[in-house]
Amino acid sequence: MKLLNQKMNNTLIGMQLTRSLNAEQCSRCTSVRRKGRCYEKLPLPGSKKLHLKNSVVFICTILFVCTANAQLTYSSLAVQYGSPWVCGKLQLIPVRFKDTAQGQPDFPKGSIISFEQALREGKISVKETNTPGGDDVGLLEVKNHSKKNILVNSGEIVAGGMQDRAFGSTAIIPPNSDENYLPVFCIEKGRWGKKVKARSFRYAGSVDADLRRQIDVSQKQNKVWKEIDKQLADKGIQNITGAYLDLYTDTAKIDTACINFFKRKMMESDSAYAGFVAVTGNRIINCELFGSSDLCTASFEVMLKSYIRSLDINADAPALHNETVKIFLDKFLETEAQQQQYLSTHGRQFSRNGRVIRLIAYPD
Repeated sequence: MKLLNQKMNNTLIGMQLTRSLNAEQCSRCTSVRRKGRCYEKLPLPGSKKLHLKNSVVFICTILFVCTANAQLTYSSLAVQYGSPWVCGKLQLIPVRFKDTAQGQPDFPKGSIISFEQALREGKISVKETNTPGGDDVGLLEVKNHSKKNILVNSGEIVAGGMQDRAFGSTAIIPPNSDENYLPVFCIEKGRWGKKVKARSFRYAGSVDADLRRQIDVSQKQNKVWKEIDKQLADKGIQNITGAYLDLYTDTAKIDTACINFFKRKMMESDSAYAGFVAVTGNRIINCELFGSSDLCTASFEVMLKSYIRSLDINADAPALHNETVKIFLDKFLETEAQQQQYLSTHGRQFSRNGRVIRLIAYPD
């Protein structure tokens, strides 16, 4: 036992260890059922990557209330109300860093890529989690086979396996790392129980803002299912497994047109963007901000796919007054204390090594 404890201590030297959490604080981190602790497998600066064979280390990127410096407030950000990007029913209002040095990349150029790109290029693998008690529906194992850092955002979908799922946290998977276990939410509740043959995992975009709000804020599986049931009922769609992706079988052409437009806007700009406020018709979808411009760039297409799935086909072109947007942003961008209070009920903040990597806020 003494030797095992020493091995565990050595293993944790090269990782960031989060504080111990109770079940309510980390309801979507399955490690709560394993001695109530969450670990983020992220090597500390200058540390060596150490392994303990057959050990299980959980990535659970959590909301820090006191320990993480929020960093993303009006003191460092400028909202470009006068330069919105518009395609069809979607408007993006850019938010950039006032000081480009603050938005400098956290990683060397080209060393961080999106989960979608990593999966498409075979740089990462995803598989079901096997435990002594059987398969764990709330976790997926991911292995990074590349020399790149891979950014996974909450709400991103992996279709296939024993059922379709969406990631429940935002995390950065370090290069050449295995035994990473990410919390997920089921978005196809009926297929697992039918014991059908598992399919290969494939990337399937990101969930819409209403469903992502349940994932980010409520962090409860039953509320995720209720939201999916509501959306299926609203569109008169019935299926055997309650598959969320059946809502989006006819939007490929629309998605491609606007996604390409916004991607060109992003590539043609030299601004250090922290994120965007998304607007459709006369309502705000949400606001997503990142701790550096490279994290924003790596997540841009993920955001677009979620926004486009959030559009109301009956809505008019974006026509929300800037003052309305400002009232929304004032609720969480004026001070860090105010930000933490607002996000506790209307969003979520993800941190790594005490630094915010992503913040998402939803309107009332």
